Amino acid sequence: MNIIYFGTDNNSKLVLEDLVNSENKVVLVITAEDAVRTRGNKKTPSVVKDYCIKNNINCIDKIPDHKQLETFNPDIIIVASFGKIIPMEILETPKYGALNLHPSLLPKYRGPSPVHTAIKNSEEDFGVSIIRLSEDIDAGPIVSQNIYPGSSIILDTEDLTKKLFTLGSKIILNILSNPEVIKNAKEQDHSLSTMTKKIRKKDGHINWNKSTPEVRDHIRAFNDGNNSAYSLLDGKRIKIKKIFMADPISPWIDLRKSRYIKPGSICDAWGSLVVATKEWFVGVSKLQVEGKKVISGEEFINQRKNLITNKKIHKELYDSSNLGGTLS
Repeated sequence: MNIIYFGTDNNSKLVLEDLVNSENKVVLVITAEDAVRTRGNKKTPSVVKDYCIKNNINCIDKIPDHKQLETFNPDIIIVASFGKIIPMEILETPKYGALNLHPSLLPKYRGPSPVHTAIKNSEEDFGVSIIRLSEDIDAGPIVSQNIYPGSSIILDTEDLTKKLFTLGSKIILNILSNPEVIKNAKEQDHSLSTMTKKIRKKDGHINWNKSTPEVRDHIRAFNDGNNSAYSLLDGKRIKIKKIFMADPISPWIDLRKSRYIKPGSICDAWGSLVVATKEWFVGVSKLQVEGKKVISGEEFINQRKNLITNKKIHKELYDSSNLGGTLS
């Protein structure tokens, strides 16, 4: 099969690698234009373009017209995390049309942030849909749909998205081995559809007055590899990078009952950094103070204790577990 591929980010690169290493032929890759992707003003290519350059794969960063595409004699178009609307005349050029990998169980969670939104909504089932592309966003007929088989309760958006794209890539390869199944695609039940929105950095702000599951899922949702869930401490942004669930053991129960502990209080729970929620704690294993490198929860505890010892911050509470601050 001659494939024209549309994709841009790291997850898209996973799918492209599988296609390149298969018996199929990727005749052209179309990706996003060079852009400023990190600090500074220097424009850099997408990871997909970088991969193509290193592997001598024909790659362009603008959508051509359908006549140009016809010169590549494509059998099918595969789209995975491209990020732009592709004209229908392009999608209809190949014999088998165009397939899109979407990391949700459509028709739920259409749009740009399906994994973020599903995690934040505390969904229990996650999955991937391979659809035929249509004019409406993520509304095309479903060729194949699979539920992610592993446990997702501890995965954040970055980790879960990678696993869903890995699963989706295998499904696409199965479809390419028998492309006639594309003709049997089933229409979605549009009455059950939900739409997600584009994620903004400010959406990651944590409300510690919510329940522990809500706080946990908010943090998991907004840790996507580019953004992080965050709070403020002493006027600085604190990014919460990795968390763990604090077990309801009796010493911690006593700590949470303390009148000195309120939602957002940062505590040293016998060597573990925990933050109080509405009714319990969320453990923090990795975090990043604004302008600093990522550190462990244990390192943060030691730094905080030094500030208290040297009286650089005031510890209002005499409770030995309290680290003299509240995340807001």
